[in-house]
Amino acid sequence: MEIKYKTPHESVVSARLPKGVAMVPRKPDFREFKNVPKYWFDNNPYITHGMNVFSVFIPDGERFFIQSINYFENDVRDPELKKLISAFKQQEAIHYQAHEDFNNTLVGHGIDLDFMLRRATGSFDFLGKYTPKKIQLGITVFFEHLTATGAHLLLAVPEVGEKMDPYMLEFWQWHAVEEIEHKAVAFDIFEEVGGGYFLRIFSAILALVVLAVPFAGAIRPMIKKDGQLGNKEAGRGAMEFIRNKKIGRTFVTKFLSYFKPGFHPWQLDERELLFKWIERNPSEDKELSSDLTH
Repeated sequence: MEIKYKTPHESVVSARLPKGVAMVPRKPDFREFKNVPKYWFDNNPYITHGMNVFSVFIPDGERFFIQSINYFENDVRDPELKKLISAFKQQEAIHYQAHEDFNNTLVGHGIDLDFMLRRATGSFDFLGKYTPKKIQLGITVFFEHLTATGAHLLLAVPEVGEKMDPYMLEFWQWHAVEEIEHKAVAFDIFEEVGGGYFLRIFSAILALVVLAVPFAGAIRPMIKKDGQLGNKEAGRGAMEFIRNKKIGRTFVTKFLSYFKPGFHPWQLDERELLFKWIERNPSEDKELSSDLTH
């Protein structure tokens, strides 16, 4: 099925972006989530449910990311960065809604959405309540790198996408493209407001400690409630996927680059990945409003 992409906000070009790259807030026309098979990733309940949990965590994450940037937006003086902040929030607001739409269809497959939502909301609420504002921004910087790492993996390694239902592949590739387009925005804000290497790394470690347990802890109950906990074939398939050397090497290399002094997200030039997807998916211009961007 062909997916239409409307561009409800103006595209943003900036000297802070590599030549040829623009941040384009696209509103996808995904209407057929209800027709997506229950096990949409390689017909494997283990991997599918892991991705489902990730999707459920995304809306609360997007709210957290936007809020962490709102705290410092008035401290940003560079007009180029201010333009990118606006586009960043527009893209993230659309991601929020798209994943809400997909997540709501999980209920039709008998998935306990409330259980996972409580874990996601509780985790990000904890970070928002008990951590300083600059650390919250550092956490956003880290998660933007983490999602950009997954985006790179999906767009650069065909073995990943080949295992997905085609409709879900398009859904995740659209999200991946925009994650790459705005992968440096939070990082540049963090640097402009005085965030240094130590704080960036501390924020990353804190994010992993606080969120890894509830995230991982949501997957097993979902598999168990689905009656798939003892599915040895699914377990073998999941381990085979995880142990794929090309997938693992690509993910680990890009992920670990974050911890190097002097790191910047655009040190990895991913324009070719963006351009290939954009050529296949031209956008249309329309209007959109979102209360998440304010």
